[in-house]
Amino acid sequence: MPKPDDKLVVKWRRLAEDGYLYAEIARMHPGFSVDQVRHYCLGHTGRKIGGPIQRVDRWYGSNVWLRGENSPHSELSVSQAKRVLDDWDEKADRWKRSGADWARKLGVSPSTIYMLRRGETWKHLDHPNQGRKPKKGKKKS
Repeated sequence: MPKPDDKLVVKWRRLAEDGYLYAEIARMHPGFSVDQVRHYCLGHTGRKIGGPIQRVDRWYGSNVWLRGENSPHSELSVSQAKRVLDDWDEKADRWKRSGADWARKLGVSPSTIYMLRRGETWKHLDHPNQGRKPKKGKKKS
């Protein structure tokens, strides 16, 4: 993903200060991920760049437990998440496509796909393939 210039980061920080969600800001700037916007707005990246830095708990008191595509941080739709999770090959005992391939196809970061597959996100789907790992083969003696 490209690195935003300082003017864009200041713009993001001002939008966040005005109450825009990081996902909304990322949708306004399709070349950047929600994670990038969040990191720059919180000052985890580019701390010396101008503009108001957000508090980590800026949504305190709001419903931060919204799940799936209702979450303000969601980068995937329900159908996209299910397509990724349905990609398990029972016969080969592994994922058919790599997480990086899915990330490129869906325009998200690979970590978004890996967290989905591990079951760290979208837990409420209760999908049987979340948390699946290929079984390790036995070593020959």
